[in-house]
Amino acid sequence: MNVMSILRYSRRRIPEVVEQLSEADWDLPGVCGEWSTKQVVAHLTAWASYFSEFLAPQAGLTVPTPFMDDYRQLDEHGFNDKHGTAASGLSTADVRLAYDAAWDRVLDMATRIPAARWAEPGCLPWDPEGALEDFVVYGYYGHQYEHAAQIEAFHARRRRARARRV
Repeated sequence: MNVMSILRYSRRRIPEVVEQLSEADWDLPGVCGEWSTKQVVAHLTAWASYFSEFLAPQAGLTVPTPFMDDYRQLDEHGFNDKHGTAASGLSTADVRLAYDAAWDRVLDMATRIPAARWAEPGCLPWDPEGALEDFVVYGYYGHQYEHAAQIEAFHARRRRARARRV
C-alpha cells in the first residue's frame, strides 16, 4: 500500500468538491444533518489536526496535542460540535486555509514516519492487530470521501431543484 498516495488523494478530495461553490453555498445547512459545507470542512480539518498529533509519536516527535485533548475531554460528539458546528461563525476563507494547513501538517508528519512502520501491527491503541495504514484508509481516506460525497450530493440536488423551477 502506498500510504502517501492515499493521504494525498484524501487531502485533495474536498478542495476538488468545493472548488465551484459560491460563498453563499458554503453556509447552506443540510449537507450532513444540519451542518453546512463550511461546518463539514471544519469538522474534517479538526480530524486532520487530530491525525497529525496522533502521528507525531510514530515519527519520534513530541508535539502539543490540543485536538487529541479535546477528543479525550469532550468525547466524539462534543469534539464534532466544538470543531464542526461552531465553524458557522468562521469565514469560508479561514476554513479553507485551516483545512490546507491541517493537511499540510498531516503530510509533513507522514513523511517523517519510516515506510515499514505504516504496516506494522500494534500501532493503534484500540486495535492490537491494527496498523497505521489501516487507520489511514478507514479513518481518513474513507472519512474525506464520505463527506465529499455528501457535499456533492447536496449541491447537485440544489442545482436540479433550481433547474426544475426555471
